[in-house]
Amino acid sequence: MLDKMTIEKQRQLLLEEKDRLQSKIKRLSEFPDYGRNDDDNAKELADFENNLSLEEQIKYLLNKIERALKSIDDGSYGRCSKCKEAIESGRLEIMPYAELCITCQREKKN
Repeated sequence: MLDKMTIEKQRQLLLEEKDRLQSKIKRLSEFPDYGRNDDDNAKELADFENNLSLEEQIKYLLNKIERALKSIDDGSYGRCSKCKEAIESGRLEIMPYAELCITCQREKKN
């Protein structure tokens, strides 16, 4: 079981990552302006489409972060959402938004 100090440290990491990702989404959602010629316009469109793909990935991570923050609030943080066992502390240090323990994550991949 995680102690209160560790949980608060994780909350801060999650909040910092949330802010960083929200700033990144804001930058990505701005349509680039490279100029007026057709080559520039094609590059603008390609970059914008790439940014939309990145934005979807970031939104996925933001959703996981939000769920982790809610689990801190409701007292279930650090518990596997599938088997309800404790998630390994090393896993949470690397991935503070992890919802599954290593065993359940492996089962999910198979």
